[in-house]
Amino acid sequence: MPQIRSAFKRLRQDKKKHMVNKGTITELRTLTKKVRTLISEKNTEAGEMALRQLESKVGKAVKTNTMKKNSASRKISRLRKQLDQTKTAK
Repeated sequence: MPQIRSAFKRLRQDKKKHMVNKGTITELRTLTKKVRTLISEKNTEAGEMALRQLESKVGKAVKTNTMKKNSASRKISRLRKQLDQTKTAK
C-alpha cells in the first residue's frame, strides 16, 4: 500500500482506468468474433455492417490509447481482406 497521498490517488485512478480499458477490449474481442463468424458464414452484407461498427470502436480505442495504432490498423486490414475475398468468391 502506498504511503504517499499522491501515490494512493494514482493507484485509485489506475484501477478505474484498468476497468474501463478491460471493458473496451472485451467489447472489441466480441465484435471481432462476430465479424469472423459472419465472414465464415459468407454473410457479406451483415459482415460489412459489423466491420464498420468494429472500425468505429477500434478508432475510439486508438484515440484513448487503449490499443496501439498499428495493431488496430493490422486487425482491420486483415478482416477487410477476408471480407473482400468472400465477396469475390460469390
